[in-house]
Amino acid sequence: MRETAAEIRLQITKLKAIGNDDTLKGKYVDALQSGADKFRGKLEKSAGRYERVSAQLGKWATELHSLQSTTADALASAKSAQADIHRLVGSVDPQSATAEKTEKELNPSKKEELHRARRDLAAAQRSYHRAVEDYETQSKNIARKIRDIIDDALEDGFWSWVSNIIEQNIEAIKVTLEVIGYIATIAAIAALAITVLAACIAMPALLLTLAPLLLTFGTVASVVSLGMQSLMAATGNGGWGDVGFDILGLLTFKAGGAVARGVEQGATATQRASTQAARRATADAMANSPKRDALMLASSQAKGKYAKRAAKKNLREYEKTLKSTGAAQGLPTPTPMEIAMAGGDAKLAAQWKYAAREQVKRDGDAATQEAAHRTSRAAAQNSGIFIGGTALDLGDKTAGSSDIYPKKWDIKPYSDAKDWNFYNSGMYDFAP
Repeated sequence: MRETAAEIRLQITKLKAIGNDDTLKGKYVDALQSGADKFRGKLEKSAGRYERVSAQLGKWATELHSLQSTTADALASAKSAQADIHRLVGSVDPQSATAEKTEKELNPSKKEELHRARRDLAAAQRSYHRAVEDYETQSKNIARKIRDIIDDALEDGFWSWVSNIIEQNIEAIKVTLEVIGYIATIAAIAALAITVLAACIAMPALLLTLAPLLLTFGTVASVVSLGMQSLMAATGNGGWGDVGFDILGLLTFKAGGAVARGVEQGATATQRASTQAARRATADAMANSPKRDALMLASSQAKGKYAKRAAKKNLREYEKTLKSTGAAQGLPTPTPMEIAMAGGDAKLAAQWKYAAREQVKRDGDAATQEAAHRTSRAAAQNSGIFIGGTALDLGDKTAGSSDIYPKKWDIKPYSDAKDWNFYNSGMYDFAP
């Protein structure tokens, strides 16, 4: 087994030389070196198995040799003691009549010699049994360790099966994921275009419902891509950079959703604060209006039915002039640019615009100002997330390499970073 491990190590060295050879030229080089690196990683696992099993067998050989020596010594001691007993009593069986009779007739020194021979025989038997017990215990221990060593991913388990399926279809999987990525980007752009155009021209209702469906498709595509990229990276067939990029995309989407909820809550708070400010302003105006006081007095002192009716009408009409303009009940219509800045979310753009209008209307009210500021802050964050996420996606597709079109221009350090992995042989090589 040591010789087999040494031969595997020799082949690993040769494969490593192929993988690091900068003098090779031709279209075959990348595939050859990539295959050499992967195969080398798997051979390293195999060599490690042979080396570890060989080490355990070497340890067992040493222990077995020691136990064999112990039992051999015990056997020699037992035979010597039995020979002495037979010589003294004429039988190795102490219960026989001949042995008992002979033992009674022995002189004291001979009896002592007989007892010593029997003690030596018992000691030899104990030594032998201890050695046999040690043999059974240690053999089981070594066998268990060897089973643990060989119970690894070199066996065809479920994970190995998954890894092999991915490796055998890696090119098709990569192309499929790239196509899905482009479709998701196009879907997001199309959803944005539909929403922005809807603010400019009348569009069929069916087309308007398509926008949220396209966004949902983009999200599902991102989740599928993340799952497959993780599986590929875990089996050594992809890069963890792609996994990180997909996670960043989903986190960006989730963060955008959280910020959008903040805009909605801020707009609601702005409406509530503006309404309360209008009520307070109206109450203050009425409480501090001398003319209203005079009209109320005239209404109470008017004589006759028609005079009272006229006085009350004058009071009501004047009170209308004192009422502060309330908060707008409906959302304003956002412009196409405002919708675009809100990431294609027309409702969010309208809420943003609503808060800004109420902020101007209640210039002197602290509660309305604070709620409107909070809404604008969340909306600005949403715009930043949308613009940043879009730039990140387009930048990745521009700077990264392509499996669909291998000759595509790319920034090689960026592509290499995305393809980076801890290992080449797949996570299943580290499975217990």
